[in-house]
Amino acid sequence: MATRTRSLIGESTETFVQQKLLKNPEKEICAFDNVDIGALRASGAFPDKAIIRLFDRTVRSDVSSGEWICFLAYPFSLGLRYPFPEFMMQFFRKTNLSFSQTMPMVWRVLIVLNQIKALHVPNLCIEDIPIAYRLRSHGSSRFLLFSTPSNALVLKATKNEDGWQRKFFFVRRDSITEGNSLPVKWLTTANFRELAPPTEESEGRIQAVYELPESDRSFSTHLPSSSQYSSSDMFVKNPEVFDLEELDSYSGPVQVKKEPSPKPATSSKPNSSKAAAIPKPSPATKTRASSARKRKQTDSPASLETFPYENHGFVEASGFMTSFLNQV
Repeated sequence: MATRTRSLIGESTETFVQQKLLKNPEKEICAFDNVDIGALRASGAFPDKAIIRLFDRTVRSDVSSGEWICFLAYPFSLGLRYPFPEFMMQFFRKTNLSFSQTMPMVWRVLIVLNQIKALHVPNLCIEDIPIAYRLRSHGSSRFLLFSTPSNALVLKATKNEDGWQRKFFFVRRDSITEGNSLPVKWLTTANFRELAPPTEESEGRIQAVYELPESDRSFSTHLPSSSQYSSSDMFVKNPEVFDLEELDSYSGPVQVKKEPSPKPATSSKPNSSKAAAIPKPSPATKTRASSARKRKQTDSPASLETFPYENHGFVEASGFMTSFLNQV
């Protein structure tokens, strides 16, 4: 279904306050447009009631707002959904970091540690992590986890992701869980040990993680499906039909409207509805499609160690994401 977007009409930016923390704001114009927002919504990344603000290239990711919360697209390209797993949410509660100032490597580390907690070290907690990492600001008040020992606790988590700063969007706070309690402003300094003081048992739990095989401590996009979930459930909804064109000229926050599944066409004339009916393929067509899928599997991003997110929009990234979420 083709989707067109127009500029926002009547949308006010009065709720946004510039923090002026970005070193080169002119280079950080949002690249996550309405088509990407539609793909995000269809992937089931947020509950149906979540209200996602339409694309607006005039707003930067470091703005503060008591009405809207900024999210990066990156964690959702890894298969996460909101609300994030409890272990990860606890990290943000303890540190008070904003999602949009958290660099990709932090998300990778948290995903691996969440998996380790679920499978190997069930009593692992956020207060243990400062034994192995400290929070470090890395330009424009964005933070990463800097390994304090010479050997990193989580491996293969430091790959750079070009352009991740420009892929962001806003969700209305009162439409999501914990939205009103999430940080309004970015932090400029953060002492991890003070924010999440380790306990006497922390050293032992971190040592238990170090003793795991490197394969269990390494980041990979091919994590078991149990790691790709929110704190509320563990399945991904099938994409539903929606039409962003109906949202292009609105004067207030709105939700993506779901359209009923289109009825099969009864005429050879083109269908004038926005969601066109797709005719059922013939047996010969199915054979060709099956062959095409086999050819595509050879070149699938899943054959790579990490998905080249910097070379793709969220539409392609979400396709990759949902292709492996339900693997057994």
